[in-house]
Amino acid sequence: MNTVYLCQVSPDVSCGACCGLYNVADPSRENLEAMLVRRTRWFASVPRTVAGIDAFKASVEGAEPQERPFPDFHHCPFLGMIENDGCRVGCLLHPLATGNGGVDWRGLSHYGGMACRTYFCPSVRHLPARWLTAVRQSMDHWHLHGLVVTERRLLAAIFTILEDRMGREIEITDFSEPAPAATLLTTLTTLKLHWPFRRRGAPGVCNYFFEDGLYPRPPVKREATSIPTSRFEELFHELDSGFSSVDSMERAEATIEGLLFALDMIRTSQ
Repeated sequence: MNTVYLCQVSPDVSCGACCGLYNVADPSRENLEAMLVRRTRWFASVPRTVAGIDAFKASVEGAEPQERPFPDFHHCPFLGMIENDGCRVGCLLHPLATGNGGVDWRGLSHYGGMACRTYFCPSVRHLPARWLTAVRQSMDHWHLHGLVVTERRLLAAIFTILEDRMGREIEITDFSEPAPAATLLTTLTTLKLHWPFRRRGAPGVCNYFFEDGLYPRPPVKREATSIPTSRFEELFHELDSGFSSVDSMERAEATIEGLLFALDMIRTSQ
């Protein structure tokens, strides 16, 4: 397994995706921040007992909408904010969390303490360390980081395109701040948030990344047989795309080419 750690990266960058953070009706940055801060404030006054923590869980689930894009993907009510040296998503039951006095309460969570301590997402197991390091170096906020870091096939499509364009494997220095490549990678990953060609009926930005076949991502939706396969097919698949016409697919391709043109400009200026 790669040794690149992606869970708690910096004071403002972390990932709560495996705890179902984005599996909510409104996974926008603003809504999630408000939700996490509210839970953290509530939990501060909760007695650290089994009964107190169970009551907190019931209160959260009673106060928040329970609609899920992926109904069988658990959303943990114990997700909150780590605010001691920054502001990022974290576990309210962790022994290092404020108020827990070193006691590990994660055994009261849905998956139990062992899963919380040992689970790493497929990206960590399958993607090259150079790609994962590039992601770490390019993210400045937990919201986008958590959305894309578990998208191993999306990241593979993006980095494959980048390396093909560059004619070599990327290097760590390509993404050292303030390298323009880091900005380009952030822009490419941000497509997940604002992709205008997302197919109708798609679950949104949440990603079911557990590889158990429960929620497979369907092929690119084409509403006409005249729409050909794209040179960016894998990327479009991972962005949950749908095209109503040849023109719409060509506009999507032009969007990607426009971003890659920026990479070409970077290379020629060096």
